[in-house]
Amino acid sequence: MRGGYTFSEPPPGAVTCLTCGRLNLAIDRAEAERRVAEANAVRRPGDPRPPITLAYFSCCMRPRYRPARLGDLPDGATYGSVLCERADET
Repeated sequence: MRGGYTFSEPPPGAVTCLTCGRLNLAIDRAEAERRVAEANAVRRPGDPRPPITLAYFSCCMRPRYRPARLGDLPDGATYGSVLCERADET
């Protein structure tokens, strides 16, 4: 474990990015597409922000994930969701 702080047990379905080390919840393509459609459906006409795409649910330019384990999530840390179709075992 790193640092002088405590760690929480990762939630079920969590993955850690092997590129940047961030922990996220893994979602499948269908769930990511549902969330994109839901977010874009509430946009107002003339909204200057571009609509979101599946790229919103990516951690890094070339993400590779492994299943999260104790030591990946410091207490109090936040995490998001990423599109993860497979996790590499390391």
